[in-house]
Amino acid sequence: MTLAYEAKVNLVDVYSPIRVWDVLIYNFLKEKNIVIPRKKISKKDDKYEGAYVKDPQTGLHNWVMSFDLNSLYPHLIMQYNISPETLAVEGNGDVSVDKMLNQTVSIAEDGHTVTPNGARFRTDAQGFLPNMMETMYNDRVKFKKWSLEAKQKFEDSKDKRYLNEISKYNNIQLARKIALNSAYGAIGNQYFRYYDRRMATAVTTSGQLAIRWIENKVNEYLNKLLDTTDVDYIIASDTDSIYVRFDELVSKVSPKNPVDFLDKVAKEKIEPYITKCYEELAEYVNAYEQKMEMAREVIADKGIWTAKKRYILNVHDSEGVRYAEPQIKVM
Repeated sequence: MTLAYEAKVNLVDVYSPIRVWDVLIYNFLKEKNIVIPRKKISKKDDKYEGAYVKDPQTGLHNWVMSFDLNSLYPHLIMQYNISPETLAVEGNGDVSVDKMLNQTVSIAEDGHTVTPNGARFRTDAQGFLPNMMETMYNDRVKFKKWSLEAKQKFEDSKDKRYLNEISKYNNIQLARKIALNSAYGAIGNQYFRYYDRRMATAVTTSGQLAIRWIENKVNEYLNKLLDTTDVDYIIASDTDSIYVRFDELVSKVSPKNPVDFLDKVAKEKIEPYITKCYEELAEYVNAYEQKMEMAREVIADKGIWTAKKRYILNVHDSEGVRYAEPQIKVM
């Protein structure tokens, strides 16, 4: 209902990302006195690359932390300035995710950023699509923060009056999240007014690059820190998140409170390092702006993986909310 109200669509239309985003864009451009193009049906001949999901290290793992990219696809659209009016006619030639990971792709500083599918986007002015994403995301951050604050107050006091605040703010931020994430569903659909295969694959391939880039960098960091060679500390990786095992670090340091210790490690060491690595990526691809924001999500003393997207975690802390009793997270 919240989404329908904000998008100015009928309640039934919220189930169609195409309808929601067609109306959102229409109203956004109308305020700027910009006339939208006529709708035309595009032809989609084949499937294109999707998200990256790593084959997990199956079995039991101790002291696991997950790190999550905030609203990955919307932020990729912002970072690479992906929008119909910023898409360049000429591409960048032979480009792939693997080549960009190895930094073997030559990217000219000509006012364009390059995505792993070879598409180029202007960086001299922000596109309307990234502009909309940025505004919507900032609103979501605000309401999610209020929801988490209310959740922590409830955990501390068990005062039920905070439950209404948790529900209200969480519903609003979820509506923003659904709208943001559904944007890619519209962009990748041939019946969308602004569909272009180059834009759709630019989003998915740059998403693969982002998560694989940081997977490699975190492994480099931990191998250096723990004086190991070519050890894979990334248990699993799925679209916008990585699950990292810190059992060797905990065993080496033997902290009195491992949860407090890992929380500090994440805040003071891992997160700043991740930010630095993403700044390097943004510079390499001539990004419109660096928008990759990865933060620690959960701290679990134990986790079991059986297959891709199949795991269970014994969570002590989630996004800064510390539980009196561990919570089970199952996927």
